[in-house]
Amino acid sequence: MAQLTGFEADTLRQIISRTMEQVSAMEAARGRVEDATQTIASAAQAQAGTVLRQRLTEWQSEYSDIKNKLDILNTQVQTLLSQRTNTDDSTASSAAA
Repeated sequence: MAQLTGFEADTLRQIISRTMEQVSAMEAARGRVEDATQTIASAAQAQAGTVLRQRLTEWQSEYSDIKNKLDILNTQVQTLLSQRTNTDDSTASSAAA
């Protein structure tokens, strides 16, 4: 596999794969948190339930922000991988000609 400036293609692929794994783990955790919060909030109609719903809203906002940043990171790394791979392919083709 061709050596890329700064990163090897395998390293970029690992970044993409691990980022996707973390997004999946975050989505699974979000589902569990939302389920637990709904159960607790409905059982505690008092102020504690209201505070819990408020915290969930804050957490969802932060979750969305983190997920968006991970998605942007993944897109940037995929673009970099594509550009670097295309550059390496062009260089190899030119050298062979």
